[in-house]
Amino acid sequence: MRPISRAVAAIEIIDDYLTGKPIEVALKSWFRGSRFAGSSDRYSIRDIIFEVLRKRKSLIFPFELRGYKENGRLLILSYLADHHKKDELINEIKKNEYFPKPPNSNEINILEEKNQILAKAPSSIAFDYPSFLASGLSQSLGADLKLVMKKMQERAPLYLRVNLIKSQKPEVQEKLAGEGILCSGLSIATNALQVIDGRKLVKSSRSYNSGMIEIQDLSSQIMCDLPEIIEGGRILDYCAGGGGKTLAIASTIMNRGELLAFDINQKRLTELISRANRAGAKIKLLNILDLKNYRSSCDVVFVDAPCSGSGIWRRDPQAKWNLTKNRLEELKENQAKLLKEASCQVKVGGVVIYVVCSLLPDEGDAQVNLFLMQNPNFRDLNRSLLHPLVAGDGFFRAVLKRVS
Repeated sequence: MRPISRAVAAIEIIDDYLTGKPIEVALKSWFRGSRFAGSSDRYSIRDIIFEVLRKRKSLIFPFELRGYKENGRLLILSYLADHHKKDELINEIKKNEYFPKPPNSNEINILEEKNQILAKAPSSIAFDYPSFLASGLSQSLGADLKLVMKKMQERAPLYLRVNLIKSQKPEVQEKLAGEGILCSGLSIATNALQVIDGRKLVKSSRSYNSGMIEIQDLSSQIMCDLPEIIEGGRILDYCAGGGGKTLAIASTIMNRGELLAFDINQKRLTELISRANRAGAKIKLLNILDLKNYRSSCDVVFVDAPCSGSGIWRRDPQAKWNLTKNRLEELKENQAKLLKEASCQVKVGGVVIYVVCSLLPDEGDAQVNLFLMQNPNFRDLNRSLLHPLVAGDGFFRAVLKRVS
């Protein structure tokens, strides 16, 4: 497919998404009905879609300012204008019989003035984030707000975590290079690699399928890199989900200790079983009835609580446009509940590690402050906030020690 044909495909998918269909469902639906699209076409179409979603507000705002309503065609026109010169773009569109219709004179004027319009637009529009979060993001990011949000408009790098149960970083790096996957090491995380070239090949590589590596964001890896997580202890991942951080912990302790995984939604743990087998990780899965047997007995309880996902917007851009004030309040209530429940599993002298992939203080500092106020038998050891300017995705972490 020619680049402009891929853009036409993206219009159809985005229009499907705008009717309320989740983007992954819209993508799969189009791919199933378009067998003519090869793997490289699908990869490129997906890239277009996610760039449009990351920049959805800034792409459409200049048109909305002139009375237009959001649709896939206008979003793609705005996207294409960022990547092509005007005359070249119009010629390419005219050559493609499937493009809905070429831009008219008014639309061309809007595209030409887009940068000037966005320069005067509110920060939440120019940098694509929900306006009701402006205060909270400003509180946590300060002078870095625009720089971080600009990073969130870009595609995220691909990071790998070396599984120490099966290999070491130099060996893995050499094996990946032999399969056409070039990586660089990162000093900020001992076992992290950043893919420089060959990202399409990772999931089909021998290193991945043998469990020597996992795909995991840099900040996510750092969240599990703590002196409190050591070999020989009893560690409970209280919100294990698909198990990304559980597996990172298993790698750190080298299967020397007791690693437990629990999730209130047991279906989420299904993926962890196969991933643990591939990684050679020893993990015991718990159900709700099992928890009482481990009450006040864990050295570490890791709580990666469900949150707004504001730290991973460049990976899941539809999450920022789906988030509402009411949904945020529900998440905050659930986080407080999970933190309280998880704290009952840690022994005196042990720690609760509270983590959210969020940049919002309401889900980070405010939650920890509330917990400490209600639970004076815990002490605050340290807190950290990561974001794309210093690591990978946005994450907040607090380490809380039970002292009595």
